[in-house]
Amino acid sequence: MNNRQWKAIYNNDRSYDGNFYYALSTTKTVCRPSCTSRTPNPKNVSIFRDVNTAIQQGFRPCNRCKPDHLEWRGYKEELVEKAKQYIDHHYEMNVTLTRLSNVLQKNSYHIQRSFKEVVGITPLHYLHMVRIYKAKKLLLNHFYSITDVGIEVGYSDSANFSTKFKEFENLTPREFRKLFLK
Repeated sequence: MNNRQWKAIYNNDRSYDGNFYYALSTTKTVCRPSCTSRTPNPKNVSIFRDVNTAIQQGFRPCNRCKPDHLEWRGYKEELVEKAKQYIDHHYEMNVTLTRLSNVLQKNSYHIQRSFKEVVGITPLHYLHMVRIYKAKKLLLNHFYSITDVGIEVGYSDSANFSTKFKEFENLTPREFRKLFLK
C-alpha cells in the first residue's frame, strides 16, 4: 500500500473507487476506498486491483460500501432513494419521520440528516412537493372539488391544503384551476 492509497482510504475518497479495493485481514472484508466504516489499522490492510481477486482469496464484500455492486452510489444515497420511493408510493398517508424510521429500520435523525445532505431538502418538504405535484394533476380534472383533491393527496382539510399549495405554487388551488381550466 502506498501513501496515495492510504490517504484515499483514510479520507474515504470516492474518486479512487474502482481504481483499487482494500481488504482487512481482521474482518475478512473487502471495501471501496470511500467506505465509511471505521478507519482500519494500516497493518491489517491489503490492496487489490479488483474486487473479484479479493473475493477469490477468501474476503467477503463489505455490507456497508458493497464493492461487488458497480452501480451502487453510496449508503446515504441508497437510504434516501428508499425514503423517496416510500414517500412516492404513500404520499396520501400520514408520512412522518417516525413512520419512515420504522419502515426503513433506521434512526429518524439519520434519515433526516442524510436526506437533507443528499437531496438538499427535508423528507417533509419532499412529501409536500410530491403531494402538490399530484394535486396539480387532479386539479386539471374539473370532476374533483378542491376539498376532494386535498384529501386525495393526503391533507386533512382544505385550509391546510390551500396554504401548502399557495406556499409552493404562489397560487391558491382555485386560482390554479381557473388559470389552467378555461
